[in-house]
Order: sequence, then C-alpha cells, then structure tokens
Amino acid sequence: MVLRLVASRHVVTAMLVLVCSCGLENRAFAQSGRSTAPPVQSTTIFDPGMWSVTPFVGVGFSGDLDGGAGALGAAAGYVWSERVSFEGELNVLPSSEASGVVEVATHSWSLTGNVLYHFSGRSFKPYGVFGLGFGHANADLSSASALGPSAAALNPSSTDFVVNFGGGVERRINDRIGFRGDLRYFFGGDLVPDYWRLGAGLTFAVHGR
Repeated sequence: MVLRLVASRHVVTAMLVLVCSCGLENRAFAQSGRSTAPPVQSTTIFDPGMWSVTPFVGVGFSGDLDGGAGALGAAAGYVWSERVSFEGELNVLPSSEASGVVEVATHSWSLTGNVLYHFSGRSFKPYGVFGLGFGHANADLSSASALGPSAAALNPSSTDFVVNFGGGVERRINDRIGFRGDLRYFFGGDLVPDYWRLGAGLTFAVHGR
C-alpha cells in the first residue's frame, strides 16, 4: 500500500512537471512569434497625432506663366489618421511673367488649406492632395512697354479664390525628418495665375500627443 502511494505521488509529480514545461514552451513560442512578426507598415511617414512643418522650393510653369518661375513656401500639417493629413500652406511666386495679350511681370502668393490622402506604400509613400484658399497678385505694368508711358503709374493687384490639386510621394529619413516631392496645379483668376508647381522639401516632426 505504501509503495502504491509513493508510486502515485511520483506519477502526479511527473504529470505536473510535464504540464508546466509544456506551458512554458507554449509561452516562449508565442513570445518568439510576436517578436518575429513583421512591423505594420504605416501609410504616413509620421504617426497619427503628430504635427509637422515642411519648407519647400520648386518651380512654377505652364498655364498663365510665360516660362518657368521659382517658387518657395512652407506647410504646417497634422496627421489625423493613418490615411489623412491636414495642412495649411503658404506658396509664393516672387517673380514671374504672365502671358496674355500683353506680357507683364507679376508677384503672387497663395494661402490654402489642404487635405492629403495617403495610399499604401513601404519606403516611398504616395499621396493625393486637394486644397482651397485664396491668392493675391501684383502686376508691374511698367514692364509692359506696349501700354505706353501711362502704364508706369499703374500697379494693379487682385485677390481671388484658389483651388489646387495634385499628388506626390514621401519618404521617412528618421523619426523626426522626412522628404517630400509633389506636383500640383493651381487655379487662380484675374491676375492670380493658373500654373503647375513642381516642388520638393523636408518635413520635420515638431510635436506629438
């Protein structure tokens, strides 16, 4: 009888050891599986809740512009979700030639609110953009010799509604810096020109929740 009790205890102990070892192996396997799982690929270069600033340079061409014109500006943005970002952008054409019946030198800028929609991607993350705002332009009629001497006293300006749309790609450099390049078309009116803008800039993360 005593031998049976001892044998039973040994059997129970062996079963408990076996169960515990199986549990530890399963936990280790699960942890190993989690560690080797590939990271989720985000469609934005920064996580939702992050703010950013993007200074950029570019060139405006075609449309109402007679030849290429330098462009520069900056955008401030907020990553709202894995797909959508909101941005406010100031875009400046310091000097350009407006084509038409009479070619004149113009200086224009625009301020727009834009929505960026990001598509799936890995290293390079493509996006589409659409925005609304207003623009202002000045025309230096003294450069229009065809208008005669009276043009020198005139310096008309106008402020109009502006729409822009286009697309581009972003690439993350590190946790705080990214690169962007895009192509957009701007619709203006009166002296505010219609034109394409090809631009590139660096995006800096400045704050996160």
